[in-house]
Amino acid sequence: MAYAIYYPSGCDAAIGDHVCDTCEDAEGARIRSAGFIKKNFNFIDPSNPVEWVAAIAAKNVVIIPSVNGTFDGGAEVLKDGYGDQSQKLTGYDFSAEFKDPNYKKNANFWNQIKKSNNYKFFYRTETQIHITGVAVQVIPHNPVTAATTDDVVWDITVKWSDGDLPAPHNTPAGIFDSCFDYV
Repeated sequence: MAYAIYYPSGCDAAIGDHVCDTCEDAEGARIRSAGFIKKNFNFIDPSNPVEWVAAIAAKNVVIIPSVNGTFDGGAEVLKDGYGDQSQKLTGYDFSAEFKDPNYKKNANFWNQIKKSNNYKFFYRTETQIHITGVAVQVIPHNPVTAATTDDVVWDITVKWSDGDLPAPHNTPAGIFDSCFDYV
């Protein structure tokens, strides 16, 4: 009796080259701007300011131009592996946190978006924007401290799970410099 031998090759997919550039400028940390994109909307070129202006006008994008926040980089999600592989990476659980200083007029916005599962999240570092590939969960808080010198701001947590990391794109010129009138 003859036996057919099958060797799967799907896990041996080619990967792109790693780029080494000792002269590349480092990217400055901190989430400096944040916002939300309707999950059924995709940019053709996320660095194109004309696309952003059109998306904002069509209410496909909400921008919060000045925030202060962090992104955890993702916690790996593993499952049992097979054969000699003890575990297999299946994706990541992500969390970003930022402070929105526009407090008084935004209670309605945060109370509505926390109930929605129809928005992707984006954040801006020094020169790059990063867009999630999936819809996110938005968790707003509005804590009040005892210090009379503190401001009351929105503390926002955004959580999502995805198989891929958010990729950087050049920040579109002029989009995060000021507030947009959404009325």
